[in-house]
Amino acid sequence: MKRHYLLASAALAAALTLTACSASDDALSGTGGAAGNTGAAADAPAVDGGTLKIGLDRPFAKLDPADGTLIQMPMMVLANALYDPLMVNGDNGAVQPYLAKSFTPDADATVWTLDLREGVTFSDGKPLDAQAVADHVARLAKPESKCACALDAAAIATTAVTGPTTVAFTLKAPDAAFPNLFTRSLGYVSEAPSGDSPAVGSGPYTVESVQPGVSVTLARNPAYWGTKGHADKLVYRVLSDADSRYQSLRSGDTDLIWTETPGQLKQAAADGLRTATGPGSTSTVVFNTKAAPFDDVRVRRAVQYAIDREALEKVVFLGQGAVSDGPIGSRSPYRTAGAYPAHDTARARALLAEAGHPDLAFDYLVDSRPEAQQRATVLQQMLGEAGIRMTIKPMDNASLGTAMLQRKFQVLDFITSMFGDTDTALGSLYLPNSPYNFMGWTDPEAAKAIAEGRASTDPAKRSAAYGQAARRVVDEAPMAFLTENTVGFLSTAKVGGLPDLSKRTVLNVSPATLWVKR
Repeated sequence: MKRHYLLASAALAAALTLTACSASDDALSGTGGAAGNTGAAADAPAVDGGTLKIGLDRPFAKLDPADGTLIQMPMMVLANALYDPLMVNGDNGAVQPYLAKSFTPDADATVWTLDLREGVTFSDGKPLDAQAVADHVARLAKPESKCACALDAAAIATTAVTGPTTVAFTLKAPDAAFPNLFTRSLGYVSEAPSGDSPAVGSGPYTVESVQPGVSVTLARNPAYWGTKGHADKLVYRVLSDADSRYQSLRSGDTDLIWTETPGQLKQAAADGLRTATGPGSTSTVVFNTKAAPFDDVRVRRAVQYAIDREALEKVVFLGQGAVSDGPIGSRSPYRTAGAYPAHDTARARALLAEAGHPDLAFDYLVDSRPEAQQRATVLQQMLGEAGIRMTIKPMDNASLGTAMLQRKFQVLDFITSMFGDTDTALGSLYLPNSPYNFMGWTDPEAAKAIAEGRASTDPAKRSAAYGQAARRVVDEAPMAFLTENTVGFLSTAKVGGLPDLSKRTVLNVSPATLWVKR
């Protein structure tokens, strides 16, 4: 039946192929030239000057770390120009100090002490000291900031400035992964914006002009505390349409873009483009476990068995990705061996008969992107072979998000980068009070294991606990895992300094490390 899926999707697959340094520094620049990362290996020495033109895949409301859009992976190439992170994501899930010199716990991981680099200033000359960090965290923790990170900040019981460059955070409960929360919004320390003006950061570039949702031009920060950016200016344009963004790159109107489109990744080399990619997102199927029939684990597992993940990856992602087998990603430091149900149509039918749903039918909510539509179509065919009638219901992103948050769905398509950080993903998705537990799933065994993992500073013990939680997630199937998807950056041949992102769980790039060849 794999041949059937491939042939059925051949036309759509063709349509997706478009027509014609310190350790912390390394974490934002990258080295090497692994497969799928063709930038760094052949680079000549860096050159300074010129303008780097970057195409953004989504609009932004404001330049402020409180804006959730700005700290999503495709947009961090803008955030990193303006705001230095306290902590940064490195290879294989490592979280390393950047603006921070160290971030250390007490014996039970309840009190964490942050020690800052000395002599760092905001771009307006004000000191970025311990008080500035405390003020930043306090600002983003307030409801009026509208920052999703307020949920993370709520884990902090008290914040104390204990020295010019030292801050002590006392938590409400032990958390051995607490520094992970400071790689994005909470870690992009900034001064509060005044009115519609951007929040002031300490990054290698400053704002020259901005049209929210349209474009922004940045100039090199002459007073930057660290290694200066190579390009004189960075010009960002919002190019939301994936095809138009790719064509802008091919024509030379843009130097660098983000892509999640398999056809573009496959076509890039033939078009003379360079790549910097990694397994930055995971495709899943999410069940509403609070409503029949998906309150029955047998029905959820039947859907698991009915899906051929290998065939799905080949059709939808053109061999550019890999199958996913649970909530601990392939690059996670907590990766352990575990079994995921193999494709077995007969087993799926047997479980449905046992559960009293031999003629299972449901609506599948999905967004309007071509890849999502194609994935839904292939799933529909696979499930049909197990006697399951799945009706595809396309929705705009806003409506899909509302349905998810309000749990007004039976089953929906869910792609996320959240699994790039195992600590955050397990705590954010699978506990009864988790902010993103759209499934409404509760499991005391999984909750206990996650809590044990979060409380342990011993990597081996945390890995064992997380492995136990992951097995419960797979066995109870509040979501079905499909594929790990290759995503990342494409550039023209004249861009130097592209990083090797192949071992990254979070694709985080600073434009200051890139240059424009002459």
